[in-house]
Amino acid sequence: MPYLFTCPHCHAKTQVEDRYSGKSGECFACGAPIQLPEFAASTTGSADQPNKRPLGVLIAAGVVLTMLVCLVFAVIRFGGSSVSRLAEVRTQNASIRNLESIAAALNAYAADYGTYPPAVQTNKAGQPMHSWRVLILPYLGEQATYDQFDLSKPWDHEINLQASYMMPSVYMHPADANQMAGTSGYYLVTGPGTLFPATGPLSPDKISDKPSQTILVVEGAPPLSNSIGSWAEPVDLDFSKMRGVVNGTVGVEVGGRMTSGAAMATIDGRGHFLPNGFPPTTFNELVTPNGNEPLRDDTLD
Repeated sequence: MPYLFTCPHCHAKTQVEDRYSGKSGECFACGAPIQLPEFAASTTGSADQPNKRPLGVLIAAGVVLTMLVCLVFAVIRFGGSSVSRLAEVRTQNASIRNLESIAAALNAYAADYGTYPPAVQTNKAGQPMHSWRVLILPYLGEQATYDQFDLSKPWDHEINLQASYMMPSVYMHPADANQMAGTSGYYLVTGPGTLFPATGPLSPDKISDKPSQTILVVEGAPPLSNSIGSWAEPVDLDFSKMRGVVNGTVGVEVGGRMTSGAAMATIDGRGHFLPNGFPPTTFNELVTPNGNEPLRDDTLD
């Protein structure tokens, strides 16, 4: 007899067959790890006492069947929009998990070096050398990949291009599906007034705004200035060119990966989803670490 299981993470409901009782896996909706309870034994009768279905169970089964019929009708009636939305929610949650991992690595780097990594590491002549994505590799469990880079040579040197051939999975946006292989789905917002101005990255103790209301890293499409699309290329989003419109101009604004909005992570390491129509003024206030704007506590709820 199928068991109605509710995901403890996203609260999505689905029917689970007896044979999966007690097993672990991923939620069909959000992809989070789940452990199914031992429910098979409770639906099996003994040799002396045949299995009987209590009235409450029969009623519950009828409700579930009705819900399934309604779901099938909705898919047929509305052209699968519910299924498409479910797929996007799963992509959204997977992207948030990537962002939270990247934010944790950025914060770990800052704890060791006193500042966040430079968006672009330069040489003595001021020439661009390497991206922050390379510099934080050891904090992402990618020491072996990091060791393949020669930081004395620029990112597009033959040795470093070879090192960047295999992109760490955390940098791949889950919506890419190999369409943009080797291209990062995540960027910093750089420029005057940001955490990453041209004068150098800030340190956590030089930030006056709430960590829970200051953007650290965002998802986005390759900037329009991008030359070859490598994840190791030192390019990011330029705040001076942005208007703060979620899913605005692709390669300029945050987003460009999902149709309903964009994900990002704040300094406190938490991931959030900004829907289309999110106020541009509020977005810009979230970018500035020392703006002292009076944002509401539920701005990102």
